[in-house]
Amino acid sequence: MKNLFFLLLVIALNSNASAQNSIAVEETQIVRVINTFFASLEKKDSLLMKQTILDDAQIWRKNNSAGSAKIDFRFSKEDLPSMHSMPDVMEIAKDFDVKIHKGIAMAWVPYEFWVEKKFSHCGVDVFTLFKTDDNWKIISLAYTINKNDCDQ
Repeated sequence: MKNLFFLLLVIALNSNASAQNSIAVEETQIVRVINTFFASLEKKDSLLMKQTILDDAQIWRKNNSAGSAKIDFRFSKEDLPSMHSMPDVMEIAKDFDVKIHKGIAMAWVPYEFWVEKKFSHCGVDVFTLFKTDDNWKIISLAYTINKNDCDQ
């Protein structure tokens, strides 16, 4: 009886460690997709962007910098044709808080945004991702723009 209890305990601990390892791998994959998304902005590379995001992904923006907050919306595919003419930008993730459940994930990513090597604004990106056959893909992005209260 003692041996059976020990065996069950070992199996339970191994399956828990395996599940935690699997989540860590998934988190790493999600962070990699988001960093590739940021790199595509910096490189103005629409082909690289298409590797990370669905064409019909929704992009929501809340600009808190004006007198009253302005909210707008677009589809990711609307950005692709004009990426090459964007100014030089760099988005720097300050942190990643990733939550995963059975093929869906959310990443809360505070960021700084720089345009032409000058600080522009800060905010929070909220990415929603689905696991596809081959990779995680961004299905929606909502973000805030704050000109004040940034650690600059």
